[in-house]
Amino acid sequence: MKIDPAIKQYLTESFLKATFRTPSRFNLPPMLLRSAIEQMTKVFPQPRQVQLRSLRLAGIQAEEIKPQSKSTQMIFHIHGGAFFVGSIKTHRAFLSEIAERTQMQVLHINYPLSPEARYPDALDAIYDVYSTLLNQGIQPKDIILSGDSCGANLALALCLRLKQEQLEMPSGLMLLCPFLDLTLTSESLRYNQKLDALLSVEALEAGIAYYVPKNLDKSDPLISPIFGDFEGLPPTLVQIGSKEILLDDAKRFTEKAKAADVDVRFKLYTGMWHNFQMFSPWFEEAKKALADIADFAHELDKN
Repeated sequence: MKIDPAIKQYLTESFLKATFRTPSRFNLPPMLLRSAIEQMTKVFPQPRQVQLRSLRLAGIQAEEIKPQSKSTQMIFHIHGGAFFVGSIKTHRAFLSEIAERTQMQVLHINYPLSPEARYPDALDAIYDVYSTLLNQGIQPKDIILSGDSCGANLALALCLRLKQEQLEMPSGLMLLCPFLDLTLTSESLRYNQKLDALLSVEALEAGIAYYVPKNLDKSDPLISPIFGDFEGLPPTLVQIGSKEILLDDAKRFTEKAKAADVDVRFKLYTGMWHNFQMFSPWFEEAKKALADIADFAHELDKN
């Protein structure tokens, strides 16, 4: 039986608010939340037309997702989770969908989570993995760097660090529902706080407290990359849902990147909540987002 799309969305948002957003507003132990989220993401169907391979890069647990034996391009994805939850397991089905749609190899990693590891441990680990890929002979032009939520923060921060060290950046950057301002000054945190079905301001505050040592300035561009210098960034895709509390993080980045002459494509998806792309098996806007990711990746591959 087909369910009316509006009813399906209402039921999904109600379920997410009850089981995910509301509990995230309380100070629950990170280990408990990590386990619960890994269990919840088992509902996402795993595409079968991909191959999974576990490996270690720079001492970090990683997973390679391959839709075919040979791929001309690699998508290096950094998972989200407010710096203290998320893993290879939570994002495997979603990234397998991306691998299948793009026919590109996807690499994702279990970077160090807070509060056990605080800034700059996660960024250092991602930098080390990127450096290891280059040392293995993979060319920057063959890497698309991607991240969702705080993973988009880490992906953009990596590009800023590469720029500081005058190292070659990847061919492209994909920022999905990005969390870029840890000073929490975006207006959408207020006006979308009741609309976002997945993410709460309290969860962001907890993640910031876990991730950033008290003696550090949260406006440091490697912590809050919205305050960085975007000149010289590679072509960038930004995706955001209209109901997200992080909507203005995405808008502010886009405006500033365009002012710096970055080739940036901003995509707004009507009625969607935080990390809606993971729900592509059930929602047309999420399917469209994955199609837009594939189009962007294929365009980079032609250049």
